[in-house]
Amino acid sequence: MSDTYSENMPRNETEAKRNIGYLIHPAISATLPATARIADIATGTGVFLQTVKTAYPQATLHGSDISTALFPPAASLPPNLQLSRLDVLEPVPPSLVGTYDLVHVRLIVAGLHPSSWSSVVQNLSRLLRPGGAMQWEECNFGHALHLRGGETSTVSAARQLGTLFREGVGEKLRHGWDSLEQDMVDAGLVHVGHDIVSSDRIPETRKAVTKNGMIALVAWARNRSGMSPEELQPIVEAADRDIESGCYIRYDTHVFWGFKP
Repeated sequence: MSDTYSENMPRNETEAKRNIGYLIHPAISATLPATARIADIATGTGVFLQTVKTAYPQATLHGSDISTALFPPAASLPPNLQLSRLDVLEPVPPSLVGTYDLVHVRLIVAGLHPSSWSSVVQNLSRLLRPGGAMQWEECNFGHALHLRGGETSTVSAARQLGTLFREGVGEKLRHGWDSLEQDMVDAGLVHVGHDIVSSDRIPETRKAVTKNGMIALVAWARNRSGMSPEELQPIVEAADRDIESGCYIRYDTHVFWGFKP
């Protein structure tokens, strides 16, 4: 499993909370005890847990990722937050089975083969204690569009980079978000729900969301597109001008949740 989004997709939890409306879905937060045990899968820098600890200062927070490269120094973390390596394609450690009140997963679509989703959901659901909840967020980047925000807005370079990314990542982007609801049911979770929010829901955040996404597109293009820096740089500069002219991105964020009976 590659760590594409942890490496290339900046995570802005304040931005995410504002655009989706929550970090933890209200159906879940209503059930979480003050001393909840919370696991964040594909945690990257651990920023989700760093944000959640403000609302749950007594919680036990465990973040995991296939790569530890982005983990901050352990000494810089609060005592109730720990980070460790975990590959979601491997069976979860027996010591963690049935131990969490919340398992949170976000943006691992680029790291999974289309045929892996069901088994990964079943694997991670084993982390939940009875009554615990899973929340999983994936974006439909395969249908992302760069749109004109104004009459004189330009979009060509931004669209070019978006096309490069979609064609490069390919089939993976077209799965996960479309099957997670059924995958959760098949894994034995109950009260499964599905929310869909558009990235452009709040006009005031469109520019920030688009800039955040463009960082990811450019990082991917530099590492994996096969273009030389000399070829890529003019396109990157033009894409920045597109955004300044009012170009913005639209994609759907899908949020799924379910409870362990």
